[in-house]
Amino acid sequence: MNYRIVIPVLNESKYIKKLLEKIPKKHIPNLIFVDDGSRDKTSKIINEFDPKITVLKHKINLGKGKSLETGALKAIQQKADVIVFMDGDLQHKPEDIDRFLKEFQKDPKLEIAFGARSIGRHMIFAAFFGNKLLTVAINLLFKYLLNDTQCGFRAFRSRVFEKLRWTTAGYEAETEMIINAAKNHLKYVEVPIDTIYLENYKGTSFIDGIIIMFKIISWRLFKWKS
Repeated sequence: MNYRIVIPVLNESKYIKKLLEKIPKKHIPNLIFVDDGSRDKTSKIINEFDPKITVLKHKINLGKGKSLETGALKAIQQKADVIVFMDGDLQHKPEDIDRFLKEFQKDPKLEIAFGARSIGRHMIFAAFFGNKLLTVAINLLFKYLLNDTQCGFRAFRSRVFEKLRWTTAGYEAETEMIINAAKNHLKYVEVPIDTIYLENYKGTSFIDGIIIMFKIISWRLFKWKS
């Protein structure tokens, strides 16, 4: 199976080498990093680690959603059958990549796999509450039952990219992706994963959560056709 692992990064020079060292060597040629306008040495560290890694760089910061799109398009250009999205700040365990790939090998009809964390364990209360609120909203409004809608660790078959394709540029892109999957009735599974919460947690903030909630409501009112 031809696959690519897309990892958006922004000023991750503190953690990027540790991440690269943790990724199993068999996955290294399949990595696509998208540097979203970093001002540090993130891209330089990646390039020096292994020249087989694809590194794409935005001249300015465009947002996580645009970085995921850039990486996905490159993966499709490289003829990937499955595209894996994961974060580049050590909050996703690289060894969990194989859990996603095995799901697609096991089920040829599977179209998308979502990472599902043990919500509440080692998670700050604000993040826990916001995640649950957004997850319940999506479950109720779109009937796509997931346990963790805000987890960025996920994978999908490249053939469904146009059905998933998001238009938002920020963190809300990951939520729009779920809604598009629900709209197109894509076959999905949830993959249990571990997540490490570091002191520099950079997931969705309170403001991001409010924006995502408004987006969810507007998508249900104006975009969704049941």
